[in-house]
Amino acid sequence: IIQSKEMKVDNSSLTGESDPLLRTIECTHPDNPLETGNLAFFGTLCKEGEGVGIVINIGDSTVIGQIANLAATASTDVSPLRKELDRFISYVTYISLFLGILFFCLGFIIGYNALTNFIFAIGICVANVPEALLATVTIALTLTAKKLATRKVLVRNLESVETLGSTTCICSDKTGTLTQNIMTVQHLWFDDKLIRGDNKQLKGPNFSYEYDTESVGFRYLQECAVVCSEAFFNNAPPESMYERLKKITDEHQKEAEKKKIEEEYAAHLKDIQWIRRPTVGDASETALIKFFQPIEEITTIRKRYPIKINSDHSESKIAFNSVNKFAIYIVEYKHTNSEYCLYIKGAPERVWKMCDKIYDKGQMKTIDDHWRKQYDNVNLKLAKGGERVLGFAKYHLPSSEYPKGFDFNCMNVERINVPLKGLAFLGLISLIDPPRDNVPFSVLKCKAAGIKVIMVTGDQPVTAAAIAKQVNIISDPTALDIAEQEGITVEQAMKRANAIVIHGDQLAAAMREDEGLPESERGRKLAQWLQKPQIVFARTSPAQKLIIVAGCQKLGHVVAVTGDGVNDSPAIKKADIGIAMGITGSDVAKDAADMVLLSDDFSAIIIGVEEGRKIFDNFKKTIIYCLSSNIAEMLPFVAFVVFQFPLPLSSVLVLCIDIGTDMLPSVSFCYEDGELDIMTRNPRQKHDHMVTGRLLVFSYCQNGMLLSFCGFLPYFAVMYDFGFSFWGIFYTAQIKGVKPLEGDQFDETLPNFGNSNARCLPGSSTPIAVNGVADDVRVPDWLYLQDKYEDLRMFYLKCENGILKRNIETIACRVPQISQISGLPVCYTTETLKYAQSAFFYGCVWGQAINCNLLKTRFVSIKYQGLNNLFMVFGMHFEICLFLLSAYCYPFNLVLGTRDVVWYHLGIHGLPFAILMMIHDEIRKYLIREFPRPAPYKANWFERNSLW
Repeated sequence: IIQSKEMKVDNSSLTGESDPLLRTIECTHPDNPLETGNLAFFGTLCKEGEGVGIVINIGDSTVIGQIANLAATASTDVSPLRKELDRFISYVTYISLFLGILFFCLGFIIGYNALTNFIFAIGICVANVPEALLATVTIALTLTAKKLATRKVLVRNLESVETLGSTTCICSDKTGTLTQNIMTVQHLWFDDKLIRGDNKQLKGPNFSYEYDTESVGFRYLQECAVVCSEAFFNNAPPESMYERLKKITDEHQKEAEKKKIEEEYAAHLKDIQWIRRPTVGDASETALIKFFQPIEEITTIRKRYPIKINSDHSESKIAFNSVNKFAIYIVEYKHTNSEYCLYIKGAPERVWKMCDKIYDKGQMKTIDDHWRKQYDNVNLKLAKGGERVLGFAKYHLPSSEYPKGFDFNCMNVERINVPLKGLAFLGLISLIDPPRDNVPFSVLKCKAAGIKVIMVTGDQPVTAAAIAKQVNIISDPTALDIAEQEGITVEQAMKRANAIVIHGDQLAAAMREDEGLPESERGRKLAQWLQKPQIVFARTSPAQKLIIVAGCQKLGHVVAVTGDGVNDSPAIKKADIGIAMGITGSDVAKDAADMVLLSDDFSAIIIGVEEGRKIFDNFKKTIIYCLSSNIAEMLPFVAFVVFQFPLPLSSVLVLCIDIGTDMLPSVSFCYEDGELDIMTRNPRQKHDHMVTGRLLVFSYCQNGMLLSFCGFLPYFAVMYDFGFSFWGIFYTAQIKGVKPLEGDQFDETLPNFGNSNARCLPGSSTPIAVNGVADDVRVPDWLYLQDKYEDLRMFYLKCENGILKRNIETIACRVPQISQISGLPVCYTTETLKYAQSAFFYGCVWGQAINCNLLKTRFVSIKYQGLNNLFMVFGMHFEICLFLLSAYCYPFNLVLGTRDVVWYHLGIHGLPFAILMMIHDEIRKYLIREFPRPAPYKANWFERNSLW
């Protein structure tokens, strides 16, 4: 800047500082371009005055260009969810391939053929893969994104939803994020009282206001503030509304359309509160008129006290400038022995010096030591609160010296022909960019959830600290407060304080100290600061914000960054999850962000944190649910290989469980509500993985084993009811016999038991086939039912001393059922296996229905969670309907290999183990909650070892 006439710029898009800044020709900060007074930056706004400058940098060399380069080069890491899913997928892949290959090889050792071994290997691999997880992840993230959209949160990266749930630290910008980016009246001081300036329209008629609008002191202050403010409400429609006029060529039609636009906009304005309406004027004056407008129309006050127009048609006023730091207005005001009144608004210290009197409850009193002390205390308190303070005074000009028609010389302060001493002080009004209404509560919720909130702003330290205290980021005395109270240095106080405010210059000095040090030793001072529980960084540059985010990540934090300005975009891009404001946010910030708060509502982040934590919990529940059934699917193959009894569960039924009955209940966890403690527990650490040893033990060794028993017991019960004893079926899958001839019937009284195709050779334990067919001497085909018509009592024969003996133990048939597939009795045939496999399948379904419900919570009793997940209820009904169809629908029997079992073979025998599973889990949860803890906030033994 080489010429400046009260030129003021708005640098909020770069620094976050909302106050207009005066530009001069002096270089005030040679080392910091953002602080110096003689530079204006591309992308900022000139709010007042005039200036002439020389362009010194263009393109990438401008400040915005440098910020853009920082954003473009900021590295991004893989999301925590992606890391956890990759880790889990690797584990599942290794486990399933290892077990598949292992059992493929064991099959050859035992004596199975290659095809059978390959089918076993496929079954083992499929049993270990949680097929529903892919659908669950996609659906859960999509549902959460849709839910957040209803709360005005746009999710641009689905995986970022869960990342927000893992967040341990939020680095938030101040202006426009924690605050409203609207200068607002905060306090008023008049009649010797400091009171809050609550807005009449915002709080409504039923609110208990500290000020009385009918009091004389308030009216005097109101009149002076309104008259001395030139800001006004802009009722003109925005240019964007006139865009449609460009397409109209007819002038009459264009005028009619223009009138229609103005009427539409006027109707629209009626629904907007005064504090939200567009204005013309600087931020301070705008704040004043927005406060006083709901009390009385400002145009009415200005018409009541019009500015005196001199004979040369000039107005009797002197505008505010940086030299005088006050503004003068002379208005027509009829009073006792007075025609005109002098109003002054400006810096409180300047206005106070002009006064020797003060109004108190409408009475003019002399300013004495009491009033000076009161003024100093109030002014200091407001300044410490980071509030911008304005002083107001007036003086009724005596008509004897200033008769009606008097011309006032208002060219400048030196020439003005009215006294600027002996004025009467009216009071103070303080302004601040206030916090958003729900931000203080939201920050408290963050702290309750174990999330640290750090303010990182380009604004002044005093203002930043004041806002941080209002929004609960700072609750303890800061280092500066302790230093002032105890008379020690700030450096000494910083070691003891829990709350610190770090200036950007301190951060820059710390970075300079790190130069030349090895990478491992850099950032130690920043790390010390970041370990404090309450932190504010003020007057930070975009590059410094990037350093702060990297420092938090280096300490192991999962960092979320919120911001709205161009200066926030590099940090937003660098963060684990970047969050931009939708209304006040710049396009650059939105492009760099993973999420956009469309309503600029910080509390929406808390909703996102809760949803993210819920997603992580629900993924764990889905994994346990799938892994539990995987054990129940895998153990039948293990038992088949090790104990060599007929395969309890076919590969087709394994698939039926994985992509049939288990699919909807698995997905239903996406709809499960969060547990009661979800926002009071600490965030998970980076070493707290989705799949842990405790989760695997719980899935495989506890729920998985009990679920397996839910299937095995019905399997053995059905085999028993159809004539095969428990011990009698062990190793039958490898016992050879002789296939009977067609028409043979079992007869226990005959030497060959009715098998006319079997006879013994001397010295041999294995009978031979009479018909000479070598393939008739073999193991019965349990799997593919080629021997479904054969009575196995006369198939399983052996030779002892040349005499045929039965080779397996059978018992009396308890259920004389006819198979709809073979048309023969089920007892003693390989059809029994199909009925037993069906019962195993049905038992697993019942067990999974119970498992699904007990997995709704991790350590809270299920009775507190309820059955409000309607999708889960639907999923359970669906799986029950599916297994009933598989049992009693003939086409399903043919395709799936299931059978029409009697009602008490519908897995009912497995229900005791399902109930035991639920009782065991409720006891586990109870012990986690109630077992004595070694210390108040330390986990007990059961929580350390069984909380997945």
